[in-house]
Amino acid sequence: MTNKLDELYEKYNVLADAKDNIAKHSALYLECIALIRGKNGSEKEKKLAGQIISKFFKNFPEHQEQALQALFDLCEDDDITVRISGIQVLPLICKNSKECIPKVVNILTQLLLLRDQDNHVTNTSLQQIFREEPLITLKVAFGYISSTDNVEGREKCIQFVYKKLVKIEDKITPEVNDLLLEEGKTILQDSTATEFLTVVPFLSTSKLTKTTAGQQELINAITERAELNKEFDPQDTDNLHCDRIILCTEHALPLFNANVESTNFVKFYCDQILNKWDEIGKLKDGTILQYQFLKQLAELTIHCGKLDTPSAYVVQIFDKMKRYMPLPPEDGDIDKMPNLDFTSVECFLFAFHRLARQCPDFLTSDPAVLKDFRSRLNYFSRGVGGCKRSLEKIEIKDKENEKIKIAPAVLDNINSLIKDLFYTSPIYKCNVQLSFKTLATKVKTPEKATATQKRHVPIHFDSSNGSTNKQIRSNKGNDNVKLYQPPSGKFSNNFQSYDRQGGRGRGRGRGGPRGSRGSSRGWR
Repeated sequence: MTNKLDELYEKYNVLADAKDNIAKHSALYLECIALIRGKNGSEKEKKLAGQIISKFFKNFPEHQEQALQALFDLCEDDDITVRISGIQVLPLICKNSKECIPKVVNILTQLLLLRDQDNHVTNTSLQQIFREEPLITLKVAFGYISSTDNVEGREKCIQFVYKKLVKIEDKITPEVNDLLLEEGKTILQDSTATEFLTVVPFLSTSKLTKTTAGQQELINAITERAELNKEFDPQDTDNLHCDRIILCTEHALPLFNANVESTNFVKFYCDQILNKWDEIGKLKDGTILQYQFLKQLAELTIHCGKLDTPSAYVVQIFDKMKRYMPLPPEDGDIDKMPNLDFTSVECFLFAFHRLARQCPDFLTSDPAVLKDFRSRLNYFSRGVGGCKRSLEKIEIKDKENEKIKIAPAVLDNINSLIKDLFYTSPIYKCNVQLSFKTLATKVKTPEKATATQKRHVPIHFDSSNGSTNKQIRSNKGNDNVKLYQPPSGKFSNNFQSYDRQGGRGRGRGRGGPRGSRGSSRGWR
């Protein structure tokens, strides 16, 4: 082995000293290539041969294809140190021979599937090439994204582009930014959850959202991925319909405003989700899912446009809301209150209050309906009063007890909304800020926000009127109720309905063009 290493060093010295006459020594250069391609060299020999090939790559243009193939072989070697050495020299090749950038970037994007140190070195090499030629690098990466049938490979490449390359701000020229936007919109049309979560945050903070037309364009893309035109099926385990709707709505909500209305989402929530309310409740974590849907419905109604038949949607909210607002007991004992779900009622009342202003005669058209509803409101209001008195006696020691922190805002909101509905002719004038939004604006955390941040648990209080030993508790007495989280992490890794390709991702498919990915990319 020592003799072979010595021979390689001698070859290097000859090539380095040849200067203008280096072309005469192409045989030595080919011997270095042959050592790697023959797969019979030692670790040190292959690493040294790779360094020689990259060092003098530009001097032998007639052998560039063979040299590249040899370096690509190093990138797939079984020895991690050899793989790393091969990946590390590729940026030098691109710097001196820019015509090789497409081939090199294409290989490196596929190597993003490698793990640990391999992946780190691949990231670094791609970033170095991007700094030299950002536009070419991105075009090649997007070409791989659009053609590969390797789901994990596509996701890794999208994450690399939209989480790492976009942070190299001095290279994001207007032309590069336009390419990122257009390709991002294309990716969104046929995306997995991981891809959706990667691309939408970039688009949401881009120049696309600086105009009403751009905001609407992004909303339209999110709406399409939410599949609002399809019947909602909470039992659909293949497409995880509940999670799809929650994920898409979560990212659409910040984009709605007076000019970009949420009407289509509101219609879907009223017609489809509330209509399948009982089915949702029977799912695993069904109560948490229901509360997440309720919070989103309440927020969606803020920017809902004019509805053609508002009463058809209001009645859906009204009927479900009454389930959470019981009638007084027949025995007349109003001092004993059932377990009340205040946070859900806040959302129901808020949504009802926002939409019912479009059909102000909804409650007054039938005196019996109004009488029944006011009886429920009055009884529920007593529960609110009892809980407010109990809260005044509670010393909040646990800083993480969000249920108690937001309780006063929840109860105040309910009271304000109920007051409007108690007018002889109910009015819809008061404006309240949803309690969970109030908490979000007050709490400033130094930690980076992620898609897996905790969601607020619905608040249920034991509402015995005026009780001095009142206990504040969650549903079913479980203070550790599992919080719903938007799709990410483990969920994102299982978003596809077909199997991912396994292995380390070392098969790079140099032999020809890849097939089409098809048009049936699921959300599993």
